[in-house]
Amino acid sequence: MECVFNAKGKVAIVTGGASGIGEATVWKFIEAGASVGILDINDTDANRLVAQIENKGGIAKYVHCDMLSEDSIKTSIDEIVTAFGRLDYAYNNAGIGGDFAKIEDYPTDNWDKVIAINLRAVFLCMKYQIPHILKQQKGAIVNCASVLSTVAYMNDSAYVASKFGVLGLTKNAALEYATTDLRINSISPGFTLTPMIKNGGEEKLKQIAQKHAIQRLASPEEMAQGVIWLCSDGASFAIGLNLLLDGGYTLQ
Repeated sequence: MECVFNAKGKVAIVTGGASGIGEATVWKFIEAGASVGILDINDTDANRLVAQIENKGGIAKYVHCDMLSEDSIKTSIDEIVTAFGRLDYAYNNAGIGGDFAKIEDYPTDNWDKVIAINLRAVFLCMKYQIPHILKQQKGAIVNCASVLSTVAYMNDSAYVASKFGVLGLTKNAALEYATTDLRINSISPGFTLTPMIKNGGEEKLKQIAQKHAIQRLASPEEMAQGVIWLCSDGASFAIGLNLLLDGGYTLQ
């Protein structure tokens, strides 16, 4: 899915941009010539990333953003727009895993937190990104769903419900802005080698890899390339599309 994407003079925001798929996507935007706003709560990794980008001649700005706070989301987006003067693209990637338990045993506070970060925050990000992007008369938003937005996963009800919700939210938003030049789509990564999944240990990673027809896990760069394609003119007819890059996980 390698695509030619020229984003020189454009501005992108990536939430959860300090690591994993978010970090890989930041680099893809930088390589395309965009200035990038990184929203995250991991100050150490985010500042390291900005320094690396600047050392390579790129332009990036980090803003600490709490996805549980509407005010933090709005303020962070506005700060990026103030710094760079515009907003053209957004990849709403920030998310967390949830506890593993059957519904009768699932901690309500963890359910609320997963839904708040994985779904409510995507709504809030779009709410405050869209007015800025519309001023440019052309742009794209990509929301991060998951392979688990299309199938269930035992004892993972909060995460699965949040990601199914992202799909519905994305399709509704895409419909609302279909007659503008703002395209809104989602990407559903298969299990990808990110810090979140690496916490399970090597044996667990092998077991998960075998659930994919391709018999391996994805790299963050493979998922980032999908995000960039959805932002590019190559996807100009894509509205409300869920790009399922799952290595054949759902084929079996």
